[in-house]
Amino acid sequence: MSELSLSRLGINGFRGLRSLDLHGLGWVNILIGANNSGKTSVLEALSLICQPSNPDQWLAMVRRRDFGGLDETRLQSLRWCFRRDLVSPDSDELVEAGCEFECDGRFPLRTLRVRYGEFLGVPSPEEWLRWRSPYRRAPDTAPETMRGAELVHYPDWTTLPGPTEFHGRQPAGPEQPTFKLWENGPAQFPRPARGARIDCETLTPYSYQTNRNQVRSQSMRIFQDDSPSVLELLRDFDPDIEGIDLASFAGDRPAIYIKHRRLGIAPLSIFGDAMRRSVLLAATLPTLKQGGVLLIDEVETGIHVQVLGRVFGWLAASARRLGVQLFVTTHSLEALDALVAGRSVGASEDVVAFHLAQTEDQTQCKRFSGDLLQRLRVERGLDLR
Repeated sequence: MSELSLSRLGINGFRGLRSLDLHGLGWVNILIGANNSGKTSVLEALSLICQPSNPDQWLAMVRRRDFGGLDETRLQSLRWCFRRDLVSPDSDELVEAGCEFECDGRFPLRTLRVRYGEFLGVPSPEEWLRWRSPYRRAPDTAPETMRGAELVHYPDWTTLPGPTEFHGRQPAGPEQPTFKLWENGPAQFPRPARGARIDCETLTPYSYQTNRNQVRSQSMRIFQDDSPSVLELLRDFDPDIEGIDLASFAGDRPAIYIKHRRLGIAPLSIFGDAMRRSVLLAATLPTLKQGGVLLIDEVETGIHVQVLGRVFGWLAASARRLGVQLFVTTHSLEALDALVAGRSVGASEDVVAFHLAQTEDQTQCKRFSGDLLQRLRVERGLDLR
């Protein structure tokens, strides 16, 4: 059996992805392709597959996509997660849709079918009471009729994982985790599932601006356990950096500080995007247990081309050492070259690339192994994007 948590991924009916088959996954998986080819959608699908017993992950996923609040409602965001030919532009129509995921690997999930259905109803008094708060201008009682939606997961497991692998055994018997929410009202979250799951984190191009708690959560551990390599990495951005640590000078919540030769002890917030993004990467990796998955959208964002190779080499080596699979998207040839160069000597299958393209009938995918990728880019200079 593959030592990878995920060695193959199939997606059908999710967003614009149709009959997509990603086979031969590696430790570092690079998704390339034209705009709107589905690269970010693959990362979103992975975040759902890693938590098959928690359909409320859909809400977190659409929030990452629509962090600026462009969509009118949460239901509008959710309905467009499914095949466009199944979603009516008529806002009054109640949508019924679904999608299916497949996977192989050490993670025992084999298929995950998802059903999405909208309905008209009335939230219970208890739901409405939980929804109302001093921060929401909501009436004392729920409207007579509201639009709602229900997401149901139908996972199919090949075996039951051991008590310590992937966070415990899957409950016996058929399981149909359900998540219900109202268009402009409360969401009914299911109880935290005990089912098997993969530790997974998603980093977006703006994560270093919004993930303050995530940076702090494990920063002390990474600074203590891996501080020499982290410091060497950060010195590529600024050779005057002498140290990095957590501190709370005002007695309030701790923050990350950089010891700088010229500036003294300075908060991380005053440094550039590349520095903050690298610290976020260094702080996120240790939070994932062996077998975990790290998803990075637009991996090159904020990092200057001159240090791409160093950053990605460190990222790939650290992830491999910790047993974490990487899935990244990029539009940059320099980032692609840096990721290929960061693979270990003799580990041709550690780094693989997948070129996505949309046709009338399906989402096509072409796989490039590490050796082929190296020859095409370094020897022939082909533009694989």
